[in-house]
Amino acid sequence: MDSAVDDAYQAVEALFGPESGVPWWAWLAPVIVLFGRLLYPVVFPEAAAAEAETDRRLAEFRRERNGNGKGKEKADKKSKKGKKGKK
Repeated sequence: MDSAVDDAYQAVEALFGPESGVPWWAWLAPVIVLFGRLLYPVVFPEAAAAEAETDRRLAEFRRERNGNGKGKEKADKKSKKGKKGKK
């Protein structure tokens, strides 16, 4: 157990310690990006709403383009025919 704790401590020290190859300020960028992504809808509600509307319209277009599920009905009919023939 002690060796696992020592290994973890050494790994953290290598990443964040004073002798690490990565400066302390370089760790701020990923943290800022993560929090920015999470707070984006709160800070820019109009842009987030516009993106949601675009995604909704794109999904609707894709459903219409695929024929409103007609391909699924054909697949269901084929599977039903195969089941009837096996009886």
